[in-house]
Amino acid sequence: MKILITEEQRKKIVDSLIGEKVMVYYNLHKHTFSIKIREIVVAHVDYAKLKNVEFRVRTGGKEMVRAKKQKNVHAFVIGTLLDYCEHPCENLPEEPFGDVVTYNPYKYDSFIIKSTEEPVFNADLVEMINSKNKIFIVEN
Repeated sequence: MKILITEEQRKKIVDSLIGEKVMVYYNLHKHTFSIKIREIVVAHVDYAKLKNVEFRVRTGGKEMVRAKKQKNVHAFVIGTLLDYCEHPCENLPEEPFGDVVTYNPYKYDSFIIKSTEEPVFNADLVEMINSKNKIFIVEN
């Protein structure tokens, strides 16, 4: 059963997530980030700032991508939401200085630091920006 809520109700729900643990992934269909809480997508954002971050790749999903050559949602940035800007964001922040993080299920088993290809599993502070580079470690 699909529950319908007003835009105002949805905005209140998203605003209440500040300070809460969320899962964020890049949505290939909408070309922006999706924020999930308890397995429910609650927002589409062009910017998210998270602290106490875990980079998680679900092994089963990654193996299915490799076997079927068809992408599915299985890689997440999980952390405490500090800030966000909904899609479409008119005031998208500049890309910060810091390590760029990426993930490619055909090449890597985990998220990696783009410049060194070293696996990365945690970070203190991350900014996710819907730009050329998507994920930045601001503090580690």
